[in-house]
Amino acid sequence: MNRLSHMVFAFSMFVGLYTLIYAYSVWLDLSGLLMDLLFYYVAGGIIVTFVAVPLLYWRAPHKEKSGRTFGNRGAIGALAFVTFCVGSLCGAILYQWTSGILFIGDLNIFIGALITVSGALMPDWDIPFLGISRHRNIIFHSLILPFLVVLMTLINVAQSIASSYSLAVGAHMELYETAHFLLGYASHLYLDIFPSDANPLEIVWRAVDVTSDAPTGLKPMGPIKISKKNARLWLVGNATLLMLVAAGLMGLYFYNLTILP
Repeated sequence: MNRLSHMVFAFSMFVGLYTLIYAYSVWLDLSGLLMDLLFYYVAGGIIVTFVAVPLLYWRAPHKEKSGRTFGNRGAIGALAFVTFCVGSLCGAILYQWTSGILFIGDLNIFIGALITVSGALMPDWDIPFLGISRHRNIIFHSLILPFLVVLMTLINVAQSIASSYSLAVGAHMELYETAHFLLGYASHLYLDIFPSDANPLEIVWRAVDVTSDAPTGLKPMGPIKISKKNARLWLVGNATLLMLVAAGLMGLYFYNLTILP
């Protein structure tokens, strides 16, 4: 999968997280109403969906295939989901601009997106470190390296707690940053179940076929080997675990905000 596709997919996952956190910020702010945000959120998603889906459908590959019709509910549903998420982000940003309600915590859309995209590019560092012949090896395309980052983050947080003799040590930005890094890393693993030459629109179409195998196997690392048959399960399983850890770190970050004196 090319780098642009990884960056686009990682940013689209960040979009969903961004809007959820802003909804939480509005809920905590007495001057804002979730119903007001919901109107902008839904309206933005619907408008972009109705405009973009026909255009993306027309531009998507494999037009010559007889099965490629608007009756293909899975493909149309996938297109609608992606475009709705983008539109809902536009609506949320518009509401934030008109209402003036800020995000809770030290949250910045540009920094968060940058960290997420950086995490999405890191698995391909196996090329400069190990060479193209070792690309997609098990170490870089698993939760092993991201967990080292998580371990360092938790050690730093634990040291802060120990030095203050209290769990109420405040929100740690490293929790927020690590969560976004894991989100991007997971997005890369999810996307690697598709062929390397697939373009973003083709990815959306192929995503509905959950039974297809990963396009290539994973390179072994020492005694650790994953067959091509199990490559898809390995990539999806590791990515899902990273998503769960990211959710836990993000939850801990916002929990610390709520217990500040």
